[in-house]
Amino acid sequence: MIYFDYAASNPMDERVRQAVVESLELLGNPSAVHQPGRSVREAVDRSRTAVADLLGVKSGEIVFTSGATEANNLALFGYFGRLRQVYGPDRELRLLVSSVEHSSVRDSLQRLAAEHGVVVDRVPVDAAGVVQSEDVAKMIQPSTVMVCVMWVNNVVGARQPVGQIGTAIQQVRSERSGQDLPIVFMSDAVQALRTEDVAPVTAHIDLLSLSSHKIYGPKGIGALYVRSGLDLAPLMTGGGQEGGLRPGTENVPGIVGLGRAAELLLSERAADRQKIASLSSDFRLFLSARPGLVVVGTPENCAPGIIYTLSQKESGDVLALKLDAAGLAVSSGSACDAGTRKTTSVLQELGLGQKSRRGGVRFSFGRFTTDDELRSAMDIVQRV
Repeated sequence: MIYFDYAASNPMDERVRQAVVESLELLGNPSAVHQPGRSVREAVDRSRTAVADLLGVKSGEIVFTSGATEANNLALFGYFGRLRQVYGPDRELRLLVSSVEHSSVRDSLQRLAAEHGVVVDRVPVDAAGVVQSEDVAKMIQPSTVMVCVMWVNNVVGARQPVGQIGTAIQQVRSERSGQDLPIVFMSDAVQALRTEDVAPVTAHIDLLSLSSHKIYGPKGIGALYVRSGLDLAPLMTGGGQEGGLRPGTENVPGIVGLGRAAELLLSERAADRQKIASLSSDFRLFLSARPGLVVVGTPENCAPGIIYTLSQKESGDVLALKLDAAGLAVSSGSACDAGTRKTTSVLQELGLGQKSRRGGVRFSFGRFTTDDELRSAMDIVQRV
């Protein structure tokens, strides 16, 4: 089986696997004061530093979570929960969010409105799935306290101009006096880290989520970057772990694996990007030449390694099953949207009309994809 579903989950790097196995021998609770506990705490702290180094931030700004879905929920509900405590129930608070966010953000919007009275404004995207920074700047209102735009879209791979958006938000922030409401920038960087130089400080991002298994690490572990000085309300009660934001004994093997994956990505991402971009270029050209297929986006506005294709003959689900039967593992959209029509709704935001009605197929690959696998995938697509 040829695996072309990296956007759903990456194969774990063998060097990461070895670090996870070794961590299973660690004895003790990282909150304990005795020597075994301190050894575990040191392993957790090393991993926290590795993730911080990958992002170019301080280690104390990294909060470990069970994954990016939890990180996104902590960012949204933690921020608006704290603002409600500060400003009371009657102050208008608005969230400006892109129309193509991951389901962990999209599905939180109605609850934010119901529980915290948040007014949600959605900024549209163009036909390639890209938000325009000028639209963001125009839509920010005096009561807008958060802008949320993912770095790279998880379905079609659209790369968002987060740097330009961050600059626009920074301008608004500088214009607001100390008496005005704050404004923060949140970004889901799950699909970006594999190939993009993700630097939240440079992009003026205050809250940023990531997932381990999207950067060749283990599943069930992720992190949220929380800019120093930004106060969130915890979603759970319990111990004081993770600065009080994520109580409970830490998932030490997962954290160690994420830390090792971050170290490897920091040193190898440039080489990964060059390889993945070359594979993407060849495969995109091949798909574009196939009659009856429509490739969404262009190399200029899509991150390498994610290519979404619409078929004029069959639904994405049917085509994905046929490819699977032929030995090529792909998906018809986001794994978190499996069994729903949410992916189709994202495509409709791109203005693709009837072309998007039945969905399409997402091809995604990464560090371990070989030239031979790419050629075999082409042969399978040609036959199917």
